[in-house]
Amino acid sequence: MMILRCTLAAAILAAMATPDDIRAQDPARDSSWTVTFDDPSVADSSLFLVVMKPGWHITTPPGSAVTLMQPDSAADGNYLLKSVIFTFNSDAQPFGPVFAHKGESDSPEFVSFLINNDGTFGLFHYAGAERHTLVPWTQSDVIVRQVDAGGSPVKNVMTVEVGADMVRFYINGSEVTQHDRGRGFDGGIGLRVGAGTNLHVSELTVTALGTEK
Repeated sequence: MMILRCTLAAAILAAMATPDDIRAQDPARDSSWTVTFDDPSVADSSLFLVVMKPGWHITTPPGSAVTLMQPDSAADGNYLLKSVIFTFNSDAQPFGPVFAHKGESDSPEFVSFLINNDGTFGLFHYAGAERHTLVPWTQSDVIVRQVDAGGSPVKNVMTVEVGADMVRFYINGSEVTQHDRGRGFDGGIGLRVGAGTNLHVSELTVTALGTEK
């Protein structure tokens, strides 16, 4: 099992930078990620994806959602997957961690636990171009919404606890849903980010089950 870990020490300072501030620094694209657009006609260069410690800053183009995978990362057995994500724009589209990723980049299979900025979350299984709903969009008061386009970024912590029989899903420390593990939840990990969305991901971590959420 590979661990992707970035400390949270300077996350707020990094996240406070505006997209224009970041682009003005002309940072290099992080080429360690495998990038798959929902719309294959979208130019790869339209995605802004850079290392900004702690973590990564991501701005997706308006024309397509994107799935981002770390090719050498995987999680199996019983584990905790944790992502800490700061949202900038009030019109952000669904975003969240990807896990159980299998297959080639042009026809992958994976599960994604997503937050929407309208205060809903959902759980979806993707198989190539098909999306299957495991948990439909559900309202939750524990989601921190970005309601001020010019204000400070807002933080949401999303955790997936994969046990022997059950998978539990947490947002900001509160369990919001669960799902039987029968379908299998082993595989690659990554991120899914909706179209036209500006995020800072300060942590994407896999650890053995039993650590603090």
